[in-house]
Amino acid sequence: MEEKEFALDVPVQPPKEYESLFLPLPPEFVEDAYRKDEFVILVGPQHPGSGHMRLIVRVKGDVITEVIPDPGDVHRAIEKLAETKLFVQNIPLVERPAIMDCANMSLGYVRAIEKAMDIEVPPRAKYIRTILAELCRIGTHLYDAGILSVFIGHTTGFMWPFGLREYICEAICRISGARV
Repeated sequence: MEEKEFALDVPVQPPKEYESLFLPLPPEFVEDAYRKDEFVILVGPQHPGSGHMRLIVRVKGDVITEVIPDPGDVHRAIEKLAETKLFVQNIPLVERPAIMDCANMSLGYVRAIEKAMDIEVPPRAKYIRTILAELCRIGTHLYDAGILSVFIGHTTGFMWPFGLREYICEAICRISGARV
């Protein structure tokens, strides 16, 4: 039986509109892997873990030689749900996609509503918003460090950031009355 030649004529690159959604693969990362006879494996963002992170992994045989984490959010159809609600009812929807960073998620939405309705925010409220936004930002970094530790199998590396995150959750609760 005679073997036939064929060419794959489909583009290997993702469509341009999707390129901005993910961290691009560094060319030197891929070229170095090729030179060292290694494979580059893309894990996620949909995978058996918590599902909000993509990992770019370089392996040689069964050994992982390098990993680039790419944390991000998961699409949860917030826009479609918000279409049928009043603007005030959308605030909890806006907060839900990011577990720890709810202040920053809702802040953009609330500020847009305030600007559209020409509402002046008192200076004290602006200070409190800034404090909450920074606490949530720090909490998000701790959350990501803990989840990354779980992915690589380091239990203690998970417990330390989540223990520190608990102090931040308590501070947020004392400031806003809401436990994140």
